[in-house]
Amino acid sequence: MSTVQSLLADSGAFLVSPWKPLLMWGVMVAWGWLVGTKLYPDTVRLRQGHHGWSWVWILTGTLGLAVMLLGWRFYVSIFAGAIVMLIPVLVYWRIRNAAVDDSQKFHLSFKKDEAAKAKKVAKKAAANAQLQFSGDAGTIPVPDKDDPLLATWLALESLLMPTLENGGTRVDLALGGGGLASTSMVHTVRSRQETIAGEEGMRVINLIKEMAGLDQSETRKRQSGQITVSGEAGRHTLDVSFSGSSKGISGRIDVDRSKSSIMTPQALGLLPRQIEALEHLVPEEQRHGIVLIAGPMNSGLTTSGYALTGMHDAYLSMIKTLEYQIEGRLEGVDQVIFDPQTGESSYGTNLQSILRRDPDVVLAEIRDAESAQVAARAGEDTTLQMLQIRADSAATAIREWVRLVGDVPLAAKGLRCVVAERLIRVLCHDCRQAVKPADPKRLGLPPEGVIYRAGGKVQVKNRVEDCPTCRGGGFTGVTGIFEVMQVTADIRRLLSNGDLQGAMAQARRDRMILLQESGLRRVADGVTSLEEVQRVLTPPRKQAPKSAAQGASS
Repeated sequence: MSTVQSLLADSGAFLVSPWKPLLMWGVMVAWGWLVGTKLYPDTVRLRQGHHGWSWVWILTGTLGLAVMLLGWRFYVSIFAGAIVMLIPVLVYWRIRNAAVDDSQKFHLSFKKDEAAKAKKVAKKAAANAQLQFSGDAGTIPVPDKDDPLLATWLALESLLMPTLENGGTRVDLALGGGGLASTSMVHTVRSRQETIAGEEGMRVINLIKEMAGLDQSETRKRQSGQITVSGEAGRHTLDVSFSGSSKGISGRIDVDRSKSSIMTPQALGLLPRQIEALEHLVPEEQRHGIVLIAGPMNSGLTTSGYALTGMHDAYLSMIKTLEYQIEGRLEGVDQVIFDPQTGESSYGTNLQSILRRDPDVVLAEIRDAESAQVAARAGEDTTLQMLQIRADSAATAIREWVRLVGDVPLAAKGLRCVVAERLIRVLCHDCRQAVKPADPKRLGLPPEGVIYRAGGKVQVKNRVEDCPTCRGGGFTGVTGIFEVMQVTADIRRLLSNGDLQGAMAQARRDRMILLQESGLRRVADGVTSLEEVQRVLTPPRKQAPKSAAQGASS
């Protein structure tokens, strides 16, 4: 009884003291501000299980409040309650710091040294600067707020940010009389960006060149370099290249090119049966003839070429490549760059020189008749040639190959396989929406099966917001769909006679999977949407030319 009376007496003292409730209220407000404005948005942005952490903070906050209200001594209880609420904050701090790179980690420091002061001043001077660049000479400081270069720095950031934030892979630049025009490539979709007008465009290009260690005065000869950029979107490597002509300066910025260029055949998106068909070419006795790797512009031909070349052991065989630009380094492979600006010899001459050394595997790109004829004349009994060619299907690749070679029997003689590909976007798993297909059987699904379409939105509490994973785009990356045509003796005979239609019909009888069928399988697997497959495989409509009357009226 005496214990109860003492507790009531202590509570009475608590109630008549106006500053004690205010102190406790201040602790709760500070804790609520930290969780609500800092920690919860951080868990959503980094996908750290925000629902689970919300319950942890609610429960520990309730427990901390209970300790402060029911504790025996006020000063001890408020301190103990604050500790209870602080423990999960420290635990989250440790877990999230282990999952992010150095540029995004939380730090706590009470040391006010000169370096910290300088960093604070530089950050204030940088105004709205969001990116940090570094090159061969180390970190490049952000210009001071009074430096005219700061405006150019911010213009460069505005040019790069949409690509970096949305997981893009490339920025193309063109400097002309109208200023610096640019396009951003995000998940195979190209979008035009706002033009940087006037002389500011040239200053942006010069800033990029300076960061990459290139010659700013050189406006014609092709130059290449590399920059590292860090920001909220992470740390990325930018491969930059510039060249010029009478029309102006053109440039290209590739984001993490080496990472996206090196993949295994499985990671490309090839189906198991298609991989089996390509593995047939790996044994030494089968390592001969020509493999065409076909696709439109920006369809991942280089990545596929590297992946198919990587199926062969570079330490047990001689593998060579002849490339206009090396996108990634292949271990154990002799990669040769062809620079057309030197004018010393043609691509075909370089290819012929490589083939005369009798390598086991060669990866090359066919853009002209001379190169095609050199490759075709090499025969089918020695080197396995993997030849990249611009075409949108296996049939059009064969047609283009025959046209470049100029001799139907010669073109068909060494042909072993044709691989055609397209890139499709991968649905975001956090916001994709299930849809009941009209014909599940056509997709190989059970009657109750579902497919998915792009969403882009998620519900956070009572609000519908852009998905933090895909930033509202509905997609998080790209993969490939393929058709792999094995050129059997029957198909080769039909091709030699100029019967492409008959050859394709025979390939279908041999169970070749078409691009459309490959795409539908990825739809059934939930990888992409039916709308995305239709977008990629539907040929663009050709606009009918205007009549004379229409032209006059317009």
